[in-house]
Amino acid sequence: MEPASSHDVAVAAVALAGTDARDPSDALLELVGSAAPLLGVTAGAALISDGAVHGVASAGSDRARAVVSVGFGQGPGGECARSGRPILCDDLPRERPRWLAFVAKAAAAGVTGAWAVPIHHTPGTTLGALLLLGHRRTTPDLHTAELLAGAVASALTHAHELDSVDRERRQLRSALRSRIPIEQAKGALAAQAGVDVDTAFQLMRTHERRHGLSLTDVAAAVMSREIDPAMLTADQ
Repeated sequence: MEPASSHDVAVAAVALAGTDARDPSDALLELVGSAAPLLGVTAGAALISDGAVHGVASAGSDRARAVVSVGFGQGPGGECARSGRPILCDDLPRERPRWLAFVAKAAAAGVTGAWAVPIHHTPGTTLGALLLLGHRRTTPDLHTAELLAGAVASALTHAHELDSVDRERRQLRSALRSRIPIEQAKGALAAQAGVDVDTAFQLMRTHERRHGLSLTDVAAAVMSREIDPAMLTADQ
């Protein structure tokens, strides 16, 4: 197979970088769907967290795709994902002692070469790996493989950052919602007890600690007049 044109590779990389990766499995499917035809191999990709590989996706020859999941167990894909280092093997039969089950499965499918490149989050953090399966005579362009893996890593990282921003916004909204009743109660208690708002807040905090209540519960009780201001001043 002739090498993919630089234009085709660039188009694929840009598309992968722009993938909506909030569902990581979609990003992996896009990655293998681009890598397999561009590199002329069967491609598999998976993520890793806490040392466990998950979310395996594959594209290419049906026979070779059956080998991908094994390759992410005790095989080059799993080894690459866990170590964060590329794995290059042009002659799989020589690696039988290293990956016994994988090499046997690969041989049955006519796969004699395997190459894996990491999907890096940062230089020291690996998200997963891209695994390529083929033949000794069809060594894929690993520079292209790394470029595609890097593009999907950008999409995954961007999705993670968006999730973090959304989570922080939800936490802030929740904090503001709980804070408003407390501020209202401070003002009401200050007026009822004839004290300033800082003193009113301290009265509420003291009552909260002494009676094992939440500050939100104390604020609600103040606003509903279930708590007499005299009770709060007596706690001091």
